[in-house]
Amino acid sequence: MSLLKSIKSAFKSKKSKKSRKPINGAIINEERSNNWINNLIKEEQIEFYNYSDFKDKRTIEEKGKTIIIANLKDEIFVLKSFYNDDATLHKAINELKLHNKFVHENILRFYGITENDFPQTSLKNKYILVLEYADSGTLSTYLDKHFNELNWNDKYKFAFQVASAVSYLHDNDIIHYDMHENNILVHQKNVKLADFVFSKEAESLNTVQIFSMIPYVDPKSFNTKNYELDKRSDVYSIGTILWRISSRVKPFHLESYNVVLATAILNGRRERIVNGTPPEYSELYIECWKHEPDERPDMRKIISTLETFLNEFVLPEIINDKDNEGIKDDAVELLNQFISLKISDNEVLKNSLKNKEAIFIPFNNLEDPSPLGKGGYGSITRAVWTKTKNFVVYKRFINHDKYNAFDVFIHELKINLCLPYYTSDRIIRCLGISQDNTTKEYLLVMPYANGGNLQNYLNNNFKSLSWDDKKKLAFQIAEGLNYLHNENILHKDLHSKNIVIHENNAKIIDFGISKIQDQISAEHAHSNRGIIAYMEPKRLSDPKFPYTKSSDVYSFGVLMWEISSGYPPFKDCITDKEKIALICAGIRETPFLETPKEYEELYIKCWDQEPEQRPNTGEILDEFKKTRLEENKFIEEKSDSCNSDLIVTTKTA
Repeated sequence: MSLLKSIKSAFKSKKSKKSRKPINGAIINEERSNNWINNLIKEEQIEFYNYSDFKDKRTIEEKGKTIIIANLKDEIFVLKSFYNDDATLHKAINELKLHNKFVHENILRFYGITENDFPQTSLKNKYILVLEYADSGTLSTYLDKHFNELNWNDKYKFAFQVASAVSYLHDNDIIHYDMHENNILVHQKNVKLADFVFSKEAESLNTVQIFSMIPYVDPKSFNTKNYELDKRSDVYSIGTILWRISSRVKPFHLESYNVVLATAILNGRRERIVNGTPPEYSELYIECWKHEPDERPDMRKIISTLETFLNEFVLPEIINDKDNEGIKDDAVELLNQFISLKISDNEVLKNSLKNKEAIFIPFNNLEDPSPLGKGGYGSITRAVWTKTKNFVVYKRFINHDKYNAFDVFIHELKINLCLPYYTSDRIIRCLGISQDNTTKEYLLVMPYANGGNLQNYLNNNFKSLSWDDKKKLAFQIAEGLNYLHNENILHKDLHSKNIVIHENNAKIIDFGISKIQDQISAEHAHSNRGIIAYMEPKRLSDPKFPYTKSSDVYSFGVLMWEISSGYPPFKDCITDKEKIALICAGIRETPFLETPKEYEELYIKCWDQEPEQRPNTGEILDEFKKTRLEENKFIEEKSDSCNSDLIVTTKTA
């Protein structure tokens, strides 16, 4: 068999693996297709959209392909047509069902299907896929346009996000089979992996199209008959993608993609390392594209390695910086205090500074301080970190008769150290620690969020927010809370001042400091006006009631209501005792008119009086993904009373 035939055979095998229970033959049977799809829609296995509801349809060109984008309820979607034979329809529907089951923030969403309503439309183009829109096009296009703007942290981030998406697929026993720079999209500077099931059949690919993918295909399949592509084949593709992220040009850009190049790759040829590439990064992609599959790392190792790169870049090695003489002494002094105070796990903390898991930032490197606000544990100040020229915030903790400021500082630092640096875009993690030269108080340095906290954001922007905007905020908070719960971390203080907005995206803060509440008396907790409305009702009536993940879910339900209304909960209550009495009696805020029914039902489940009746965060995300909570179905008008009216949610006997 010639090499060309071997390669085509490999692609045929690769594409055939994408099918799930294929229907024999490419037969266009209108009645059969209609009945099958209608049944799936009725069973709620796929979402159906009315084509006429999409407005402002227009076409754009992307790498020689014509893409239709359209608006639906203030959101942009991609409408992707495809040949509607039975086999292809089956695979398209399988991808939709798969996307409903497996959702990841770095995987492009397939939302559902629509039907072309033009009478003259042929059956072969009748059904159209509804996809998530990526505003920056393919990774290839993005790198072509923006490569000079990217620093190594940006490149590490892209690499990590691609690897995270593939790792998620592998954890669910899904193999992509077809990764390359045009199957990865970029939306708001974040990667979206696409086409992990639905793609062209091998027979429909011409030789040029096949060879255009050659640098990304496991070369082991080129000359091995009936070679089974597997997860290790995806890892090979990852290696080439990591190289592509480091380069402003596509692999082997000066050469023709033909049998000669394919033969060279088969014989071990790989792209040259781009000048300026960190050695650790190039070593990683070289490991990935090794010829023997068993010698390639698995996705978990790739993820772990990329996490390390992110950590090392964002937390720079300032200890050895000549501009910062004396920092090492400060760090040693801090370590001595950890040890002398006999803080638990002091070895972990000691090693964290030595290993630069937490760095010491000199206070004089935090310039132009500007106070942002105060809370129960201390104050927050914005400053410019001279090392990065970016805004950061630092938290200064205060002593209280119920707790020691240094204990609070250590507590939150330890929680931060438990989390990998780059894991979720929904969590704000500390950048390092500092110490005020005058007061000797210890500070936690955090990234700055330009939209402020959620409460202020809603107060300033609520009138301009669409329902899609509100639901996006709620979904993002749920994602962050789900991440914490998966790490076995309870937030314990989830409210709208502990959610910040950066570039219109929600991020959770203070997920460690709240645990210190276990050490605070009930009297002190009840005196803190900021959290009563969000607190677990069982703990309000019995401070010894254990705090669990369902307690965080209760707080999330209140947050969902706040996002829907624009107001803090129980804002008209005069005293904390009044709030406590109402909440413990099962009283909740009234849903606002025009709240989507599914959204309202979800937060009512979350704030159920009984903890065991509340959904967990995984179920909450499933509910968001199942309904998308985007069909603006309005709740029935309940009354003409003002929005501050209250309803009783307790069940009567």
